[in-house]
Amino acid sequence: MGSDDYYASRMLFDTLLRYDDDGEIVGGLAESWDFDATGGTVDIAEGATCADGTPIDAEIVADSLNRFASPDTQSGSKILVFGNGEVSAEVLDSHTVDISLSEPFSELDAGLTMVASGIVCPAGLDDLDGLGAGQVPGAFSGPFSLTSVTSGVEYVLELRDDYAMWPDFISRLDGRPPDRVSFSVGDDVATNANEVLGGSLDLAGVSPTDTERFPNVALVYIGEQYIVFNQNETSPFQDEDLRRAVARTLSGEAYNEVTYAGRSEVEYTMGDSGMQCANTDEALVEEYDRDAVQAEGVLDGVEMVYSASNSFGPNGIGAEYIYQELTDAGAHVDYQLVDNSTWASLVLGPDAPSWDITLFGTVNQTATLWTGVSRIMGTAIEDGGRSMSRADNPDGEQLADEVMRSTDPDAKCETYQKLQENFLGRVDVVPLTASIEVFALADGIAYEPPNSRMDYTAVRIVD
Repeated sequence: MGSDDYYASRMLFDTLLRYDDDGEIVGGLAESWDFDATGGTVDIAEGATCADGTPIDAEIVADSLNRFASPDTQSGSKILVFGNGEVSAEVLDSHTVDISLSEPFSELDAGLTMVASGIVCPAGLDDLDGLGAGQVPGAFSGPFSLTSVTSGVEYVLELRDDYAMWPDFISRLDGRPPDRVSFSVGDDVATNANEVLGGSLDLAGVSPTDTERFPNVALVYIGEQYIVFNQNETSPFQDEDLRRAVARTLSGEAYNEVTYAGRSEVEYTMGDSGMQCANTDEALVEEYDRDAVQAEGVLDGVEMVYSASNSFGPNGIGAEYIYQELTDAGAHVDYQLVDNSTWASLVLGPDAPSWDITLFGTVNQTATLWTGVSRIMGTAIEDGGRSMSRADNPDGEQLADEVMRSTDPDAKCETYQKLQENFLGRVDVVPLTASIEVFALADGIAYEPPNSRMDYTAVRIVD
């Protein structure tokens, strides 16, 4: 198999909560939970153990969560699990943990499904260097243990004989979990396809244009893709008319065909149609009409710096589509097509204000609108937050704050809808498609990821 490490980590570290195959949040290590916008209590299920046999109780869970949330850990995922404020996990009794948040965060239940919040057992917390190197066998709380590491080459996981915490939606799958899983390092989809056909890989990501070569494929939602504008004082996109013109220049349908051979989902917000509270009203986004934009000359001669990663489609063809449409509409585009690491330094790093427009792709592990919304609302990156747009949007900020304080699910979705009407109406973003990955499966391998979200614990051997 080939994958990103944070997806493999789902096999090693159990989370308190999970998403099931209907997109509902269900228990993982938690038997029950009761949250409001400022935290709440979690009851730990009986029978869970660490890989070294240590029973998982409230103390282990609290210690793991506190270490994850600590400023010393510097986890970039903390803000998506617990929000911006301070976090405290305290033991109430042997099976109950109280989580307190200093700032309201109504997505706590979704946050605790994120693999970054997975429970690290005492052996790992006692040896953080060894934990980071994958050399503490007793650190794992999930169904697999990491038994061999060849850095940059191969990572071998083996199924725990004593594991008994499979959630119902996983237990219902046909077949059996593999006894051993080997993750190899590599990101060339053409090579992946040939190795699956040749028998050296059982499961690997392939190009959407390659699916006809395989009788057995799985489509997995990773996140979302959309245009984000930098609205700082030096950017032309402080002008809403220019943002609107860009939106009319781009077609989600065309982008889907170019990037994913039409296999993804065109989106009308910063999330897919199966996401809680996501807008599905296409009337809220600008209608594609590039010819009219050309005729009106709105973008003629407008100078802009466009930064994009080459990871969008084969050889960055998705990013190229955006560039071509902007150029054809008359804009003068300084086009920066770079690898993911360089893109992150350009757009999310200390020199971030130097860009004007970017093609942004999320890895939305919490499956929430907030993963995207927090990129255009709230605390700016340079101040320790996630927001990259630098937009002056007090009405949106007020609605975002109301979302974070919501305790009733229906009221929360009503406020989220108002918030989406706000930022879509202002054209702070231009939604395009879902980010997807297509997996080719060898004969005898089944992969039915719950709710079409990445979860390798759902891989089964069926022969």
